[in-house]
Amino acid sequence: MTETERSGARPVVGVGDHVRVRVLNPPGHNRAPSYVRGRNGVVVRAVGDGRFPDEAAAVGADARREAIWTVAFAGTELWGPDAGPRDTVHVDLFETYLERT
Repeated sequence: MTETERSGARPVVGVGDHVRVRVLNPPGHNRAPSYVRGRNGVVVRAVGDGRFPDEAAAVGADARREAIWTVAFAGTELWGPDAGPRDTVHVDLFETYLERT
């Protein structure tokens, strides 16, 4: 069960949703590789939830948990026309990194 489910809040995204990765550059750990920031993809799987690593190191078990989603990106979305037409990259991302499109 994810923190979102435990809190009763509705998930921001779900499997099949088209999303854009927010362009964030916070200090410390960021699970979003720079090559997917600002790019569009499709949510393909709910991973579960996890703790933010930097926060978990600082506060341990009390670190907040957040839903993690696998997002599929077309190679052409990431690298343009030089990518193969069937190239796809899957990246696991925290829900707060995503916005529905």
